[in-house]
Amino acid sequence: MRLIDFIKIAVKDYKKVGAVTITSRHTVKRVLKGLKPEYKYIVEYGAGNGVITQEILKTISSDGKMIAIELNSRLFKELSKINDKRLKLIHGNVIEKSRDFSRFSLPRVDAVISTLPLSLLNKAERKELINNTYNGLADGGRVIVCQYSLIILPAFRKIFKKVKYSLEIRNLPPYFIIIGEK
Repeated sequence: MRLIDFIKIAVKDYKKVGAVTITSRHTVKRVLKGLKPEYKYIVEYGAGNGVITQEILKTISSDGKMIAIELNSRLFKELSKINDKRLKLIHGNVIEKSRDFSRFSLPRVDAVISTLPLSLLNKAERKELINNTYNGLADGGRVIVCQYSLIILPAFRKIFKKVKYSLEIRNLPPYFIIIGEK
């Protein structure tokens, strides 16, 4: 997808897209560093145009599986161009889909990746999504989120046994990459 096309979608539907530009390769590398080599079953919230999705698919084993959830119809159409039998796409609302991880038909969920604009959700929605995600993760699993603010940090610290974060300034705007481990 061309950058200008992504920006047009983002501006038109900012509350759902939550980004102003495509995630940088530097951010993608940091997200990948947060994944343990043994992780085989990954869920991505707000997969957008698939920049992170495609890189994760390059790293997981041939018997691994990935679920990518996207609400925006135009971005979902872009995601549909990814041809990989390990990828299952779900068009819909992440909060709704996160209520029942069994719908993903995975033996377990090792990691959840999210670039959703959590700061745009109300406090109750954020809490529900974080709790649903924690409950759906396997023991030792991780959630890796990319955010423009640290608004979710206190909620992560309450629920995850390990939490760390870093700032990736080579993203526009810069992203905080927050990792919570169950």
